[in-house]
Amino acid sequence: MLESIIALFFLVFVFFLVLDYAELLKTRTVLDYAAARGARARAVGFNDFMVTKTVRIATMPVAGECYTTKELGRYPDAGFLISRSGSYLESEYENETKGILDFELWNPCKLSWSAVESCNGQQGDVYLTVRQRHPLLSGIRSCCNEVTVEGKAQTESHYCFYLK
Repeated sequence: MLESIIALFFLVFVFFLVLDYAELLKTRTVLDYAAARGARARAVGFNDFMVTKTVRIATMPVAGECYTTKELGRYPDAGFLISRSGSYLESEYENETKGILDFELWNPCKLSWSAVESCNGQQGDVYLTVRQRHPLLSGIRSCCNEVTVEGKAQTESHYCFYLK
């Protein structure tokens, strides 16, 4: 009986490690996509707020719990999220976005992006990095229950040709 409990403990621990690895791999893939969408938005001349909204919408699959649907007392089905995404992207100011869509991991402490641009009147590049602090399921890290995942993308910047 004791040997079975010890073996079961290690099997469950390994299961949670594999589950964490799969979740972090999924998060990295989604963040790479979000970085590509954000880099594209920056490459066509969108301002910081528009890029932030684009990155946030792209990270919806790994953004945690949807606070908006919790406040409305509904389950976040795909139709609800898709209908709200357009309104969210159309908002002009940060204050307008609060009641439309809000997710657990969208706050500035959990999700951030940074861009490096090179455009001197010629075609350049935009390098965009998206970082998200993602919670872990297993207790492998005793100091913290989160790990930072990064997604990176690069695209050609051509807005300097038509925006001045």
